[in-house]
Amino acid sequence: MSSGATELGELLVAAYRAFTQQGRARFGEHGLSPAKVRLLTTLHHRQDSRMRDLADVLGVSGRAVTPLVDALESDGLITRKPDPGDRRAFRLALTDAGLGTIDQIARLQQQVSEDIFRGMPAEDQRELARLLRAFLGTTHGPGCPPA
Repeated sequence: MSSGATELGELLVAAYRAFTQQGRARFGEHGLSPAKVRLLTTLHHRQDSRMRDLADVLGVSGRAVTPLVDALESDGLITRKPDPGDRRAFRLALTDAGLGTIDQIARLQQQVSEDIFRGMPAEDQRELARLLRAFLGTTHGPGCPPA
């Protein structure tokens, strides 16, 4: 790996950390941890998932999902329904309050992104997006979907 490639890697990591730090702070002001956001947004795209399936998609154990599901259910954001195909399992669904939280998450993501990129000219933002899509198109690892 050349020093240029090393610097690119370091810059990507630094950018990720900056973005994550600002996001955690903004979401934290609204009581939303990264784990809650991931579970809620994943469930939004996979309504009526079983907990085991949700854990698999998130790449965590079922034991890691259970307390988070309990907390989100207690907050009124999700509900458990019996799985008609398996009496021992439950299906998860967002409640109306959970759907409202999904809208809030989208607004917060927009605000964080606008804050971060506010000082960058629109042309540079478009170029960065183009370069990142090209980069993601060359990666094939977990968590790195093609563009």
